[in-house]
Amino acid sequence: MKPRAGAVARARAFLAAFRETCNVTRSAHAAGIKPRQHYRWLKLYPKYAAAFERAKPIAAAYLESVVIQRVTKGWLEPIMYQGTVAGHVRRFDHGNAMALLRAHMPEKYKASSEVTGPNGGPIETRMEIVFVRPKPEKAER
Repeated sequence: MKPRAGAVARARAFLAAFRETCNVTRSAHAAGIKPRQHYRWLKLYPKYAAAFERAKPIAAAYLESVVIQRVTKGWLEPIMYQGTVAGHVRRFDHGNAMALLRAHMPEKYKASSEVTGPNGGPIETRMEIVFVRPKPEKAER
C-alpha cells in the first residue's frame, strides 16, 4: 500500500520533529497528526518504520544533550514570596548525573555490587524445608 502525498509530508514533518524532541506526542502535534497515526504508519509502511529507526539515535543524542545541560548547567527555578517572584535558585539534576557517570565510567560508578564467599569463591548456601503437621483444634464447648 502506498501512502498519499499529504501523509508523506506529515510523516516527514513528524520524523523531523521527533529527531529534535525525542517525543512522539510533541512530534505528532507538530506534524498535525494524532500520536496513534504514527503507530499505524509503523505497522503499515516498512519504509516509514525504517526511517523512524534511523531517527531514534538522532533523537536519543538530542535527549542526552538536554540531560547533560541539566546536569552541568542546571536551570533557574523561581523563589516565590507572597505571590511574586523574589529571586531564583539554580537547580541541578543529580539523579541523571549519576546515570551519566555510570554510563561513561562504569568501572568507577557501577550501580551493582557483587557478593562473594571466602577468597572470592562462591557463596555456599543450604536450604532446609521442614513440614510441620498442624495440631488439631480442640472443639469449643
